[in-house]
Amino acid sequence: MISIRITGAVAVLCLALSTGCGVLPGSPKEPGPAEGPRRVPVEAPAGADDGGGGASHHWVGLNPVWKVEQIDETPQHHGLVSDGTRVVALRKEIKGGAAGELTGYDGASGKRLWRRELGWSGASAPVAEDGTVVVPLGAEVDNRVERPGQFVALDTATGEERWRVRVRQRAFMTSHLYLPAPAQGAILDGVFYYADGPHLYGRDLVSGKVVHRRTSRSHLAVAGPVRAGERLVVLVRPDPFKHVDGVDGTVRSLAVLSPELTPVHQADLPKGTEATEVITGGAIAVVSEGGGTNPHMWGFDTRTGKRLWSRPLGKSQYVGPPVRGVVPVLDGSRNHEQRFVGHDLRTGERLWTLEPRKAEARIDRARTMGVADGTLFGLGHGVEIVDPATGKVTFAHQFTPRGGGRVVAAAGRIVIYNHDGLMGFD
Repeated sequence: MISIRITGAVAVLCLALSTGCGVLPGSPKEPGPAEGPRRVPVEAPAGADDGGGGASHHWVGLNPVWKVEQIDETPQHHGLVSDGTRVVALRKEIKGGAAGELTGYDGASGKRLWRRELGWSGASAPVAEDGTVVVPLGAEVDNRVERPGQFVALDTATGEERWRVRVRQRAFMTSHLYLPAPAQGAILDGVFYYADGPHLYGRDLVSGKVVHRRTSRSHLAVAGPVRAGERLVVLVRPDPFKHVDGVDGTVRSLAVLSPELTPVHQADLPKGTEATEVITGGAIAVVSEGGGTNPHMWGFDTRTGKRLWSRPLGKSQYVGPPVRGVVPVLDGSRNHEQRFVGHDLRTGERLWTLEPRKAEARIDRARTMGVADGTLFGLGHGVEIVDPATGKVTFAHQFTPRGGGRVVAAAGRIVIYNHDGLMGFD
């Protein structure tokens, strides 16, 4: 059978034999060939960039190449991040006070490079680039001065610590069971940016030295920073313990900043809105308020600071990572079965709906959302590739028997992490 990966205008064809594959319980094992049935994608969607100004891959089929078996005996939080060459897998027992386990792997071969334990909470996402991963440590719900959170930077090749820093008022975005956790900070041009209450910092990714700093006299960070093209965006709210003339305490705003943390634009949200999340697709930022009394999402052009559109969100609808000009929304409002709903990133217009998976057992119908390498994935009891332009499934196969999953791209492969371990695909 043939799987196709499109890179700009270049198509890479992979020919593989169809053989069987089994999964055995046990402790983590060194990777071996991951063989299994192959499927030809139904269609090859037209290429498009991901809104970031450059072409990216667009996967329409997967061939398993390597696998690391790691059967979880108890429920676990999973995290996965890539620096482009290596991946770092994070896991932590959901009901337990043990530290999180971090393991580094070579993305091309699946070879384990290192393993260590850190106080990862299980609900916050790291960021990685240029051979460095930055992991947030500490509980999201406990920001007391005597128990500050931390950021720790590790070498992705060795797991060795590069630097760490305390954070007293970290900005935490809302996480959801079926969506990847939003990243706690951003990397731009070798600098890691993060928020600490009214303070914004940019630290050299390798040395940890502060190279940029800004303090607001009136606002606190709610979410971000997030990279938007060559700028940064932060969702902010007025500090309730400070009164500043001309600042309405009920109005949250989207702040657009330069890499030097110089303010470029500020766009106010409707009065009384309690938005908690900001994500970006290239130069367009999407601010959202999921749940609550008035769930909504708004699109902003970070180049001009203008609001482009506004759309209501329904009950149990959560915004996923933008991909190829589309904002995918995970909709669990019908019997807790997950649908994907696609909206145009530039207009907010609803484009399509992908109905819940059909399966005999209700638990098998659940799907999580993932975006990697310009591709939208549905993960759970099986792997789906979804065309973001049409909402059609172009590839579907059950490589592993159990659900859940996180997905990244590394070393020219797609890597998926779930309750059965890691799998690398080409």
